Amino acid sequence: MEQVLLHQLLERANQLFRDAGIRLLHEEQLAVALDMTPATFRTVFGSKAELMLQVTRHNLARQRHEQQELFSNLATPIECLLALLHHSVQELRNSHHEYHIVREQLPLVWDAMQEHMHDYAYPLLTRLIQEGIQEGQLRAALDASFIARIIVAQFSLVLNETYFPPEHTSLADVYRNIFFPYVRGLCTEEGMRLTTVHFGKMWGN
Repeated sequence: MEQVLLHQLLERANQLFRDAGIRLLHEEQLAVALDMTPATFRTVFGSKAELMLQVTRHNLARQRHEQQELFSNLATPIECLLALLHHSVQELRNSHHEYHIVREQLPLVWDAMQEHMHDYAYPLLTRLIQEGIQEGQLRAALDASFIARIIVAQFSLVLNETYFPPEHTSLADVYRNIFFPYVRGLCTEEGMRLTTVHFGKMWGN
C-alpha cells in the first residue's frame, strides 16, 4: 500500500482508539470507520491486533521524531531531559489509557512498547543525565544509568491505574508532583535555576 495512504489510515485508526478505546472497537467497526471492506481490512492489516501493533509503532516513530525536534531548539541537557519528560506525559494524556488491556490481551503491542522503552528511552535518558552531570547541571555523584532506570520506573507507576485511575487523574498533576520534585532533587544550583524556568513555562500545560 502507498505509504502516504497507510500513514493516513494509521492516523485515523489511532484517533479511533483514543476516542472509543481499544476494548469496544471490533474489526468490522474499524473497517467501516476506515472506509474499507472487511476483506480489504484483513488484507491490509490482518487483524485488529496487527492494526494496533502498526499504530503503536507509528506513534513511537512519531514521538522519536518530535522529541529530536524539541532537542534541536534547546541549549542544555537538563532542558532536554525535562522536555522529554513533559512530551512523554503529554503523550500519556492523549492516549487511550487502556494499558492494562494492552498488557493482558495484546502482548505484541506491549512488547513493542517495552522494546521502545529499553532500546530508545532508557539509553536517551542515560545520555541526557550523563551530559547534565558533565555540564554541572546535575549532581556529580549520580549514577546516570541507575537514575534513568528510576525515571523509567516512575512512568510505569504512572501507568498503574490502581494508583492513578485516568478518570480521576490529571497527568499535568502527575508531571508536577512526581517529576518536578524528583528532578529538582538531582540538580545542582545551576540545574535548579534551569528547571524552575522550565516548570514555570510548563506549569499550566
